[in-house]
Amino acid sequence: MSPLPPFDLRRVRERFNRAASEYDRHAAVQREIGRRLDERFGWLKLDPTRILDLGSGTGQMVRAMRQRYPQADVVGLDLAENMLRCLPRRRWWSPHRAAVAADMHALPFAGGSMDAVVSNFAVQWSDRPDAFFGEVARVCASGAPFAFTTLGPDSLQEIRRAWAEVDPSPHVHQFLDMHDLGDALVSAMLADPVMDRETLTVTYPTVDALLADLRGVGVGNAQAGRSAGMTGPRVWRRFRDALAGQAVDGRIPLTYEIVYGLAWGTGVSPIAAPSHGVVAAD
Repeated sequence: MSPLPPFDLRRVRERFNRAASEYDRHAAVQREIGRRLDERFGWLKLDPTRILDLGSGTGQMVRAMRQRYPQADVVGLDLAENMLRCLPRRRWWSPHRAAVAADMHALPFAGGSMDAVVSNFAVQWSDRPDAFFGEVARVCASGAPFAFTTLGPDSLQEIRRAWAEVDPSPHVHQFLDMHDLGDALVSAMLADPVMDRETLTVTYPTVDALLADLRGVGVGNAQAGRSAGMTGPRVWRRFRDALAGQAVDGRIPLTYEIVYGLAWGTGVSPIAAPSHGVVAAD
């Protein structure tokens, strides 16, 4: 697996903080894939006490896990604190939310403290999947499932093609294929990984509608090596024209390659202990 270009995490956090108030209005794909991810838990025989939602966003999977496992304490973790303010309260009568603002590469939880870990549309924001999966392995109890969705390399190909016509510098993140992700799970000492994929295509009537949905869910170039300058109006106009030129029957397609992963905690991890603070279980 080739190293991924590093992310500017400060920029990632800023983008998602800005998107928080409008996120749900633009997140139709994320919602649908989250629904399908939740359905997969129906295949598993679990009686979890504590569940972690990594990259919880506005709380779709927190709500789904609470509904599926009403006896469990479901904790949402996200880099963007504005997203966490959208999470449901721990109990209907409580002012408190089970929310933790942290980097998913440095999970502030004790080893073996989670009976299940779920993550919808967050893994693609890791530029160090080995470290990320190592942290997941550390916090998973032995036998705990880690189920996730992420984007594969065929995602957003229309955006990638349009930029390639006008500017050679990178504008779209690289996404790992499911084989590399499976290898990273094994390297992290997570057991019996199962990977599969599907392709979804969403179509839009205009370039503006397509770009509004991407901005609305926090998508943007957050690579640390991105060009520091503003994209000029001429280049931006050419990009929009190249994107519009891919329309089929008057609608502009946008492709998502969805990768699903499932692996199991083994009670061991390449990461022996956290070097950061630990959030104790209630």
